[in-house]
Amino acid sequence: MTSKSELIDAINGYVSGAGVPVSEFDADFAVKMIAAMMVSYHKYGLVAKAYPSQYNATSDVRARMAKYRETGNKHYLVDAANFAMIEAMHPSNAESHWGGNDADDSPGRSAVAGRQLVTKDNDGNRIFGDVVLHHPGDQ
Repeated sequence: MTSKSELIDAINGYVSGAGVPVSEFDADFAVKMIAAMMVSYHKYGLVAKAYPSQYNATSDVRARMAKYRETGNKHYLVDAANFAMIEAMHPSNAESHWGGNDADDSPGRSAVAGRQLVTKDNDGNRIFGDVVLHHPGDQ
């Protein structure tokens, strides 16, 4: 069996292999997602039996984000991420697909001041062009 530290090392190796500092991805968070999904399997059963026919994963994402904002408990962030993944695995949206997602299609990031959507990098420069959303080794 692979240990938590081995998983974290493998994820960090994958990230750094793409030339990205490991500070830019939280491998421990990803491992917490995996652990939560394993517990959920034993608790509830197969995801495909519940989503999207019985439950709505996008509503579950919103509910967990509300609980995080209310409590500050980061485990709700793990749950929200897992429900987003469940929606990707078993979409409730009939238009669901893996399409392009470059800077021109992005809604941007919410700025703290005024909740304004921005399409700028962290130095304030306007973002133009495509954003790579996959590991360079994957084709």
